[in-house]
Amino acid sequence: MEQSTQQSPHRYNHGPIRDAMAQVNYKIAILSGKGGVGKTSVTVNLAAAVRKRDMVVGIFDADVHGPSVPKMVGIKTEMRDVLRGSHGIDPVESEHGLKVMSVALIWPTDMTPIMWCGQYKARVLRQFLSSIKWYEMDFLFIDLPPGTGDEPTTIMKSIPDLDGMIVVTTPQEISTMVCSRAINAAKELNAPILGLIENMNHYVCPDCGRIEHFFGKDRGERLARTFGIPFLGGIPLDGQYSEAADTGVPIVFKYPDSLTAKAMMLIADRLIKSLPPRENVVVKARAWEEGRDHPKY
Repeated sequence: MEQSTQQSPHRYNHGPIRDAMAQVNYKIAILSGKGGVGKTSVTVNLAAAVRKRDMVVGIFDADVHGPSVPKMVGIKTEMRDVLRGSHGIDPVESEHGLKVMSVALIWPTDMTPIMWCGQYKARVLRQFLSSIKWYEMDFLFIDLPPGTGDEPTTIMKSIPDLDGMIVVTTPQEISTMVCSRAINAAKELNAPILGLIENMNHYVCPDCGRIEHFFGKDRGERLARTFGIPFLGGIPLDGQYSEAADTGVPIVFKYPDSLTAKAMMLIADRLIKSLPPRENVVVKARAWEEGRDHPKY
């Protein structure tokens, strides 16, 4: 009985899913305690920022009921165009080189409700994960559903050798309170927490440069200190942020000189440097720092 209990958190970490992700260097899940904090926007733009460092980057959109990653990166391909015979499903590549797979790509239309329930969702997600062929990849970001229910728990247990999780919050007290539950849930699952990102951190007046903290100040940093996890950075409120998402181009590509894009690039660099070194990723990061082999984006 004791042996079964110890093994249960990792009972899915083998077989087809492991094979499908065997050539992925870093697998990182993005978690939030509640919806509405901009978790998917953070996931997409963090992935885009890492891509700008000449990395091969993928995103798995695991939010079953509100999949929006394809829209945010400008992918309109339907699943019938993605299937590659019997060997599995290839991710769809965006214009800027992000490799994406999402439940949204297998649904008939954007207006079709996804009404999966309970254990069926868990089973479908695991089958989906085992069917995707990521090939050689430096980073795979998994955009988890909000909260700490069945879907995020199933996915966290199913990803073999998950390198860690990043928690997204906003400065509001209610958000940081719920975020603390997400952090505790990750710890219960023995998932390493790579850091915390605070979205909607502040606003900078474009005319006078005055900084306002509409939703509170320093709560994200205090939360990170409380739990002893790194604070990766804050992302400002920025109208260009949502505009870029609506047009299907991450802000780090569309408005690279914006405050938000610069904040994302800084967070991406901190993340890359905090991870245990793996040879090809280290070489690419060093080449970028030395000004060689710049990517075309």
